[in-house]
This record gives sequence, C-alpha cells and structure tokens, in this order.
Amino acid sequence: MSKGRHKMKEIEEAIRAQEDWEPVGPTPMPDASELRNWDMRLMETYKPFYAPSCDLCCWCTYGKCDLTAGKKGACGINISGQQARVFLQQTLAGCAAHGAHAAHLVDYLIEKHGKGFPLDMGKAIVIEAPVIRNVLGLKPKTLDDLKTAIRYVEEQLIHMVSATSTGQEGSHLDFNSKAMHVGMLDFVAMEAADIAQIVTYKMPVSDPDPHYVELGWRSVDKSKPVILCVGHNAVTSNSVIDYLNEHDLMDKVEVGGICCTALDTTRYSDRARIIGPLSRQRFFVKSGIADVILTDEQCVWVDMPEETAKVGTALNAASHQ
Repeated sequence: MSKGRHKMKEIEEAIRAQEDWEPVGPTPMPDASELRNWDMRLMETYKPFYAPSCDLCCWCTYGKCDLTAGKKGACGINISGQQARVFLQQTLAGCAAHGAHAAHLVDYLIEKHGKGFPLDMGKAIVIEAPVIRNVLGLKPKTLDDLKTAIRYVEEQLIHMVSATSTGQEGSHLDFNSKAMHVGMLDFVAMEAADIAQIVTYKMPVSDPDPHYVELGWRSVDKSKPVILCVGHNAVTSNSVIDYLNEHDLMDKVEVGGICCTALDTTRYSDRARIIGPLSRQRFFVKSGIADVILTDEQCVWVDMPEETAKVGTALNAASHQ
C-alpha cells in the first residue's frame, strides 16, 4: 500500500527532504505494510519456529480455547498464530518501555535545554544517527528532531498493538512481520534516547581512553551513606550526581546503580559504581547496603516498597510511572 500524497508531503516536511543531504529512499517513515513483502521473503528463507509454553488461548471472553492437535480457537486462530501473537505482544512491551523512556528523557531535556539544542557528537562521528537516518530518512540536528523520531514510533505502536486484539490478524507470518517492524521501531527509540543523553550530559563519544569505574557491591564504601539508583532513566541519578558535586559532597556519599541506570550514571561520572545486574536486584536490596534507594522507571521489582521496609532502607520513587 503506497502512501497518499498528503501523507507523503507531511513526511517530507518532517524529515526536511528538501535539504537533499542524501537521496530519500522509497519508504521514509514506513508502516508495517510497506515492509511486509520483504519480511515475507526473509521468512521464506528463515522459517519461524514455535515452541509454545501454553496450548491455550485466554485472550478474550470467547476463551479459554484449546489449540492442541490442530484445533482452532473461537476466532479461528491456531497455535502458530497464537504463539506469533504472543511474540508480537512481547516485542511491543519491550518497545513501549524503551519508547516511553525515550519520550520522558527527550521531553525533560527539551524543557531544560530547548528544542533547538544541537546534537553535537564530535568530529570523530561521521554518521550521528544511523538507525534514524535509515528508517525515517531524517538527519537529526536538534533535540526536536529526536522528538520527531519518537512521535513516529508512537504512531506506529498504536497500529501494531491493535493487531493483537481478537480477530485482527490470522496469519502467523503477518504477526511475525509486525514483530520485526516493532523491533525496528525499538532501535529508533533507543537511539533517540541515547543521543539525547550523550549530547546533553556530555557522555564520552569515540573516546580512545574512557574512564573506568568500580564494579560490584564490594566496591562500595559502606562506612559512607549509600545511595542506590535502580531503573532505566539516568535523569534522576545524574541529578543526584549534580547535587553532590555542587555541594562538595561527592567524597562523603557513595552512589551506585543497578541495571541500565548504573551504566548511564557511570558514563556521566567516574565516581559512581555499578553494583550489579537486574537479575540480582533482589539480592542487593535485601543485603541492606543501601541507605537510600532511588527508583526511576522500568526494570524495578514491583515489591520494592515491601523489601526495602524489611531492611530499613529509605525508598524514593522518582518516576510518575
């Protein structure tokens, strides 16, 4: 399905096609239908394999439906279609998490620095946004351009979510095609988020001699107050670093992180510590080494208030999610 003239004009305006920095491909800001033929060609060569963890479909009020031994559900779906739909739903959850993080981060940074803040990645970077350039046909120059990329992801996601509803899709290959589309959108969102924090927080870019940071919970000096940051959005932990530096407290307080926040915080400050991975989050919380735990968004165990109360750790939830 080709885009209408009005829609194509909107896209050309959004990506500033008139700048002619590089020829715009045939599918700037593509929807799933425009890439479907290519997906089908891939799946002819690399055929999907399914290993269902459940033989039932419990997605709608017609169920539960037994999909074993060639049976179909009330809506007509079979086990291959259901398994592919579950896979699409899982990719949607991951993409929505990264997309929401990117939206929160870019919105905050635009509010702080303005839409026109330049995306200066340094002279060593020739192609500053390979994914956004390739998928959208946009050469991003400012934070507002990253917002354009995120809006594209958000627009596509609502259509992909609709395909998981009862009676919207019958072919397992079409579910898989949409899952691949969502995977592509995920990379767009992640790239937008990382570029935004790199340029605004002056994170290392093409640095041949980057700083090293301590790793593991034993790297923390427990004689000092310990702040443990958990989650996915380094805005909160970076704000802690800024406050400690401004008040000359960095030598008197230990700051560590778990999961993605740990990695991004240590890119911002060599004084922060990587405590450990998400898979060991409960262990680190139960150890009681943290005096304060600061959570932001995503990748946070949902019983965190209960577990921190058991060990006497103060908890500050810094995200509205």
